Amino acid sequence: MKALKVSDQTHVEITKIVGLLTAESGIVKTYEDAVKALLHQSVIMPPEILQEIEEFIEKNKQFGYSTKEEFLRDAVRWLIDQLSRTHITTLLEPDLKEDGANAMANSSSASSGGGE
Repeated sequence: MKALKVSDQTHVEITKIVGLLTAESGIVKTYEDAVKALLHQSVIMPPEILQEIEEFIEKNKQFGYSTKEEFLRDAVRWLIDQLSRTHITTLLEPDLKEDGANAMANSSSASSGGGE
């Protein structure tokens, strides 16, 4: 086991992460768990995008976001949902077209057959 020296502010931030991990799992977590989570669950993004997100949050408080993390979680969930819907629609399109053609054919034969 190795010791790490961190600033007081970094210690406070890691302590917050320990608290979040403990709250999420219901099991008491350690600083090691927090560091592992940071290493394995973090995504590195360009500073310009992070700045843009922070500015958006600041200018659009009506949406209720107070952190980049909250915003990014919702943005990713929304994108996954949208892409899933698009993918499902694309997969179903041939069937929908075929069903529509069959419905039109059945409608035509029913109306022509009904008049005889």
